[in-house]
Amino acid sequence: EAAGLLRTVCNAIQYAHEQQIVHRDIKPGNILLDDHQRPYVTDFGLARILDSPSDLTATGQMVGTPSYMPPEQALGQRDLVDIRSDVYSLGVLLYELLTGVTPFDRETLKRASFDEMRRMIREDEPLRPSRRLSTLENQLDSTINQQRQNDFCLLSKSIRGELDWIVMKTLEKDRSRRYDSTRALAADVQAYLDDQPVQACPPTIRYRLGKLARRHRGLVGVAA
Repeated sequence: EAAGLLRTVCNAIQYAHEQQIVHRDIKPGNILLDDHQRPYVTDFGLARILDSPSDLTATGQMVGTPSYMPPEQALGQRDLVDIRSDVYSLGVLLYELLTGVTPFDRETLKRASFDEMRRMIREDEPLRPSRRLSTLENQLDSTINQQRQNDFCLLSKSIRGELDWIVMKTLEKDRSRRYDSTRALAADVQAYLDDQPVQACPPTIRYRLGKLARRHRGLVGVAA
């Protein structure tokens, strides 16, 4: 159900992208459901037109909702904010639909200083959704079980694998490693729904080691 909902939202955002519009503030509060549970994307107040010189956002200015924004947007890198930035936010949306929480805890981001908040978004790697559920089991068991009408074990197993891979591909810090369009993301979600192979795949050991080395440059240098 969550995957089907996201696929429909992706199609709506894809239409905006075809008009050269980037939303920049995709979050649950900006998606409305009608009586038939059909989603509508709203509030384009922070949207920008790609390659438009009239964008009022200055370079270095952070706009949007921290829990849902990609690193380039958090850092105010206006020229790097494009359709792949919306892909990231759609990944956060799917993450929350599956787990009930965002990749980065809202309260933690609120308590953090401005620079620390941006560092977290830029550097910290979120847990994959199935793993996040296992950490939430003792904290929110009754709440999420009531919402999902399921238990953690079954829910985690249903997410583990392809949905994990799809979500984590959207949440890549390096935007070149994300889906290159919402159409591509929607296609992978549809492949999952149709029990077809998905394009997303788990990161290789070499890639994970490279990420680890970049996060701990000082220790790696000493070891070398």
